[in-house]
Amino acid sequence: MSRVAIPALLLIGCQGEREQSSVHWSTKSGSVLGKDLQSPRLSVVEFDLNNASYAKIRDVAIELLLEAVDADDPLLRANSIEALHAVPKYLAPAVQRGLVDKNHGVRYVAAMTVGQLQMRNISHLLEPLLDDKSLSVRGAAIYGLKRCDRAVDLSPLGAMILSEYAEVRANTAFILGELGNPTAIPLLRMAVKSNLSQGEPARKKIVNLQITEALVKLGAVDELEVIRASLFTPSDQGEIIALACQICGRLGDMRVVPNLLDLALREGRFQQSAEVRMAAAMAVAQIAPEKAPQQVPHAYLKSPYPGLRAQAVLTLGIGGDMTNLGDLSMMLSDDNPVVQVAAAGAILRISGEIYGIHK
Repeated sequence: MSRVAIPALLLIGCQGEREQSSVHWSTKSGSVLGKDLQSPRLSVVEFDLNNASYAKIRDVAIELLLEAVDADDPLLRANSIEALHAVPKYLAPAVQRGLVDKNHGVRYVAAMTVGQLQMRNISHLLEPLLDDKSLSVRGAAIYGLKRCDRAVDLSPLGAMILSEYAEVRANTAFILGELGNPTAIPLLRMAVKSNLSQGEPARKKIVNLQITEALVKLGAVDELEVIRASLFTPSDQGEIIALACQICGRLGDMRVVPNLLDLALREGRFQQSAEVRMAAAMAVAQIAPEKAPQQVPHAYLKSPYPGLRAQAVLTLGIGGDMTNLGDLSMMLSDDNPVVQVAAAGAILRISGEIYGIHK
């Protein structure tokens, strides 16, 4: 069962350098799926799609991602590193550059990648990041060193999970969940009850959902009900519903597949937003690929909004359906670079080549 390696909402740091700054938590413009980037289109090698082999299409996707690794926009750099998980021989150089990137969101993704794929041969490069100015990056460095069996002090994570800043707390929850040590459960429960510096209810709910995901990963399976209940949040709180869908997909929660299908396919006055529909469709593809409602992402491939096109191609990349390869290949020439990178990553994923902790 394939999972997206780093939850989209954890990449908000790519948009700005200060973790304590105000960030937009919308799935439309605050995530890897939805930023309507104004950066120039990445170049694409022209090829005859009708006669191109999968190997040729794959090579074009890799070439595009290698270009994106050096793009001016940090979101592209971060997304390309994650997409290159599928091709390790190209990944290490990109990760090494990412570890010293000027943007803390890119450094975070690079450090997490070292840990997720247990890149022991470059894990020593994480040690300087233990003193990074970004707490999220420090946490990722701790995670990477621990996963690579290097001696590291885990205690700073205890303070980070109680941080007053949403980004730090959310990222730390994800790290604690991935480390898999149940002794973190009391700290996570304490974090759910503690306040953030900016206490908008929606932001608090989003962070708490990510903490709840970590609790489930660590064995507190009763917390699944909190996540399931969030699928029934009022439709004007689409960010929360979309995140709940993502979490259900990552956790492989088979019980909610009927609810996810309802969110994805419901029509008329009760139809959900495009972001929620595709988040639900992606979750179904992760949990039960044979039931994935692929008509949902296909409906948004020609959307005028780049964020929706990017989310559509990422959704089509889940589940390993090779029949989507033609549509994804065409999206390599999209006018928006975020869509191009998403399409390239989906092409590499769709063959089942993506591996690591998310096999």
